[in-house]
Amino acid sequence: MKNAFEFLINTVLKNDLELLFGPGSQVVVNFIRYSTNNKCFTVDCKLLIGDPELCDESYQDGINHLVIESWKYMGFQESINLTTTIDLK
Repeated sequence: MKNAFEFLINTVLKNDLELLFGPGSQVVVNFIRYSTNNKCFTVDCKLLIGDPELCDESYQDGINHLVIESWKYMGFQESINLTTTIDLK
C-alpha cells in the first residue's frame, strides 16, 4: 500500500507536485498505519525539495492536497491523520 501511495503522488500527480514545490520534488511515504484508538489511518510523509524558497507558502496546504487526492484515488473511505516533514534533496 505504501508503494502504491508513493507511486500515485510522485507519478500520477507529478505535475501538481512540481507546480507546488518545484522541479524534482518528491514525496517519500515513511509509513501508513491504522490507529484503532482514533479509527483512522496515520500517514507519515517526507517532502524532498530542491529549492526551499519555492514552497514557503504552499508547503502545508499543498502536501495535504496531494495526499488527500491520492487517498481518494486509491478508493479509501476512512479518514487520515497526516504527519509531514520537509527536507532538502
